[in-house]
Amino acid sequence: MTTESKRIVVASVLIFIVLLVQPYYLSWLGISDDHNSLDINDQLIVEQNSEERQSPPKSSKDNVNSFLPDNSIKLESYSISTPLYILELGNNAGGTIFSASFLGVDQNDSRLTGGLDRHGVYQYDSPVLLAPLDDKVCAPCLAYYDYNLDEYIYFNMPFNLITPVGSNAITLSDNDRFEMAFVYKSDELLITKTLTFSGNSYVVNIAYSVEGSVASNYPFEVFWSGGLQPTERLEMEDITNGYGMVAQGDERIDINISSADENIERTVYNGVSNWVAVRNKYFISSLIPKTPSSFSTLSANSVEFGNRSITPLYNMSIGYNNNINNILTDLYFGPLDIDYIKQVETNLDSSMNFGFSIIRPIGKFVLFVLKFLHNTLKLNYGIALIVFAFLVWFITRPLTKKSFESSKKMQQVTPLIKKVQEKYKDNPQKMNQEVMRLYKENGANPLGGCLPMLLQMPLLWSLFVVFRSTIEFRGAEFVFWINDLSQPDVLFYLPFHIPLYGSHVALLPILMGISIFMTQRISMATMDPNQKPVMYIMNGFFILIFNSFPSGLNLYYTVYNLLNYYQQKSINTPKNNIK
Repeated sequence: MTTESKRIVVASVLIFIVLLVQPYYLSWLGISDDHNSLDINDQLIVEQNSEERQSPPKSSKDNVNSFLPDNSIKLESYSISTPLYILELGNNAGGTIFSASFLGVDQNDSRLTGGLDRHGVYQYDSPVLLAPLDDKVCAPCLAYYDYNLDEYIYFNMPFNLITPVGSNAITLSDNDRFEMAFVYKSDELLITKTLTFSGNSYVVNIAYSVEGSVASNYPFEVFWSGGLQPTERLEMEDITNGYGMVAQGDERIDINISSADENIERTVYNGVSNWVAVRNKYFISSLIPKTPSSFSTLSANSVEFGNRSITPLYNMSIGYNNNINNILTDLYFGPLDIDYIKQVETNLDSSMNFGFSIIRPIGKFVLFVLKFLHNTLKLNYGIALIVFAFLVWFITRPLTKKSFESSKKMQQVTPLIKKVQEKYKDNPQKMNQEVMRLYKENGANPLGGCLPMLLQMPLLWSLFVVFRSTIEFRGAEFVFWINDLSQPDVLFYLPFHIPLYGSHVALLPILMGISIFMTQRISMATMDPNQKPVMYIMNGFFILIFNSFPSGLNLYYTVYNLLNYYQQKSINTPKNNIK
């Protein structure tokens, strides 16, 4: 083995080690690239002794017990059915949500099919069940934090329904709106909570009115307890894509827990919030204040659910200073579907991770095109990805052609460059002058071959983000074994785990690697033999890494590579007279 070959092998091994340990190193540093989280210690955290939000004076258990439930009001449950969902709620807390199952407009939406039941067992053919993990408190309810007791006091007792409903099962058509009003009354406090449902929206309008002799004493919060139940078959998908989130202006603050013993205490964020939310991979519950808030809170811990080792539970609230007794807020409770999210009158779409600022508009455009191909032209999403690959290839074809032609010229001029380098090896200045002369006379550009890669990287990254962050490809079938474009196209599982590769074997990454190899064979025809192993090893890394990527992404990249191979094969650049 030559010295150069040894260097190549050593470099390849080092690259592999870096890729292998990078996630652990970033985790050790406390860095995560799954979201644009900000250090909560540097954010607008309120000191707990704030004069504006002190608990009522003389707070004690006796004081808390003055807000006792009316035993004459029995617990009731109601069902609200719309073309989008079936929502179950109770009269405790004036209408707290127990669960929602999602139907989709056509009643057969694969994106909304398949999920975990209340016991943590994945049901492939059932509608997604979205529910708080803890239905004993409130989702949402009015509450306040008692600093003397160091705990929340919830107004989650049964409220009295004061609007006639006729039946406990209400059905709404597409354009219907339905209102339910509940009242809690004690000697010192009167709380009215009104909920308005729309047949064509995942948004519930919520209005609170608080009256009474002690109404102005409490810094009330609209509180969501219990986070969201996991929905995905793979535990890690709900862990890595689950957050508690607060948006204030153009900033978004995220919290995430990834271990069973991790606990994030109640953290208060000063100022007006655009929204506060808890989410899992594809679904979200968000409180969107219409009455400008004074602060927001997040907290988190892990709970037991099914046989999962880690199940994050996020709590959230929007809070108000004393003397604010009329609160309007919207609750978005549903899928992370951009068509519905963008209808909300705030920047809730920033809860969907489309990547950093340069990539974000590209990702949104890619999603728009794919949704157009699917929704308007009625193409299967797999076919839509193939069509999209053709569109991208057609648009970039002229530049790609120039790049391939430049690479061809570089191959032709390479032997002469080697002669020049050998001839002027003791005169670097003269050698560089002669090499540049050869480039100029023969129209060769050493950087020209990089152009397709540079063009593809932002688009490839945007596609990766779109597949990871949007619900459109969840459960989207293509052909044969490819039954979910948001997941790897697994052929079979291995009895062991391979670093970088995983514990399964997918076919599309292998086909993608073959398509890259076919293109490389042409481009490396006149390459220095000592450099070829690096290209082959990097191709192997692509196969390893892409094995765990969504099958839709691998499908697109494979088709695009085959089109490039066809184009490169068909280019027959006339041989220039090399001077």
